[in-house]
Amino acid sequence: MIRVLRFALAALAISSVAPLRAQAIDEKNVVSGKTALDPAKGYIFIRNSTRAIGTFLRVPDEATRAEYQKDWEKAFVKAQKHYQSQLHDWRFEATLAEKNKQPIPDKPEAPTRENFTIASIESRDAVTFGPMFAYAKSESAVSYLTAVKPGTYIWYGPLIQIPAGGASGTCYCMGTIRFEVKPGTLTNLGDYLFVAPRTTEALDVMTREGLAKVREKAAKDAGGPVTISSNTAAPSFDLPETLKAWPTARAEFQANGKLNNFFGVYVSRIAPIEGVIAYRRDTVIDARTNTDLPSSPIVTQVRIKK
Repeated sequence: MIRVLRFALAALAISSVAPLRAQAIDEKNVVSGKTALDPAKGYIFIRNSTRAIGTFLRVPDEATRAEYQKDWEKAFVKAQKHYQSQLHDWRFEATLAEKNKQPIPDKPEAPTRENFTIASIESRDAVTFGPMFAYAKSESAVSYLTAVKPGTYIWYGPLIQIPAGGASGTCYCMGTIRFEVKPGTLTNLGDYLFVAPRTTEALDVMTREGLAKVREKAAKDAGGPVTISSNTAAPSFDLPETLKAWPTARAEFQANGKLNNFFGVYVSRIAPIEGVIAYRRDTVIDARTNTDLPSSPIVTQVRIKK
């Protein structure tokens, strides 16, 4: 089983696709004309009061599935060839062990179409933004503009993918939102992702501990107990002047059900958003229709410490 896992990990490394972070756009390039709107691409615009990080997952379409299957087949052939090499080494080790009256090592298990895997298709078109490579900065806001493939995008949460591999942050695997990105159009998210969710309760241990630290620091600075009020600001969709001539559409958000922890990071969920997403214990609810969203089996990639 361990040897099969090695096949999978090797294939994952071969087939992993780097996040589309290189497509971050800088305002100075738009002003100079070096970067112009491409009618074949979509664009995601985000703003926040400070620098931010985040990752979106693009829902696989038929083209992505075809590319994924092609890469899967290629990686599977390589794994089978590697297995033959492992089998040759095992035979030598087994013969030597038998001759010396030592325990014979476990025979490697051949990779099959049932036990072989590569990186998840859901993470194939993942897009990461921030904290660097901002589009524009001012005293009141930092904005990010990213060119992406058109399609449906899921807000996976405040986490950042590392180009060399791995990720850091929190995934909204237990409930989040999605939106459409059309070709030739700037999809304006404004600061919705950071302002619209209303955290009225501690949704997980990390959030609860974080809020406790905020209250503790605020009380220390004030010299006594303080009340931390919840956010009541309305989302802002203001665009920089340099983008106001671009074809623009405000993002229309919908609830999205549970997701797998593809990168092995902290797990949480987006806070409730009025008219979009709500919860009943661990059930995700589409607040537009007041219907429960189905939950697919969840498999984490976090390595269990023994």
